[in-house]
Amino acid sequence: MDGRSVRWEAHNAAQRTRVVESAIALIELTGDLPPLLEVGTHAGVSRSVLYRQFADRNDLEHAVRIRGMEMFWEAFEPVLTLQGTVRESLKRGAAVYVTWAMEHRHLHQRADQNPTEGSELARSIDLVTDQIAALLVMSFRSAGADVSDADVEATDPLTHGLVNGIYATVRRWLARGGRVPDAEHLIDLVVEAIEALIGSRATAFGIPVNFDAPVSSIIPSVQ
Repeated sequence: MDGRSVRWEAHNAAQRTRVVESAIALIELTGDLPPLLEVGTHAGVSRSVLYRQFADRNDLEHAVRIRGMEMFWEAFEPVLTLQGTVRESLKRGAAVYVTWAMEHRHLHQRADQNPTEGSELARSIDLVTDQIAALLVMSFRSAGADVSDADVEATDPLTHGLVNGIYATVRRWLARGGRVPDAEHLIDLVVEAIEALIGSRATAFGIPVNFDAPVSSIIPSVQ
C-alpha cells in the first residue's frame, strides 16, 4: 500500500470514528439513535461521506454497539489485576461495571438489542466468563481439589449463567431508575452473588473459602 492509500485509509477511518462518536453522544443525550442523516449533520460530514462509511442506520447501530463494548473494556480491563483480597478484587470489578453502566446507561441498554450468539455483547460475556471459569478451576486445583473434566465443563455454563444474571440485574435496576437500592448496595449484592457461586462449588469440593484472604494465597501464580 502506497503513502497516498495509507493517508486515504486513515482519513476514512477518522471520518467513520467521528460519525460513530457523534451517534454515541446523541444516544447518551436522548436515549435513541437518530436517523442517519441527522447523525451525519451532527458529525459535520456530508451525505456522500456518510453513505460511503455506512450503508444504513442498522450499519451505524452495529458500529455503535462495537464501540460501546470497546468503551466498556477500556474501563474494565485495568481492574483485572486480581490484587488484594478476593473480596476486594470482586468488589473492584463489580464497582467498575455498575459505575460504567450508570454513566452510559443508554449504551448499556442497547447492548442486547440483537442478543445473538455472535453479537458484541455475547462475545464480551464469553470473554469475561472464560476468564472467571479458568480462575475458578485454577484456584480449586491449587487448593488440592480433584477437579474432573466434567467439573471443568460444568464451570462454563455456571459462570455464563452468573455473568448473564448480573448483566440482567444491572439492566433491570437501571430501567427502574437506578436509585433503590443505591449503587453501593447493588455492588455488594453483585459481589454476594459471585461469592455464593464460588462458595457453593468450593463446598462441593470440600475446600474452605476465605474471601478476605489475598488472591495470591489462593492462586499462587498471581503476584
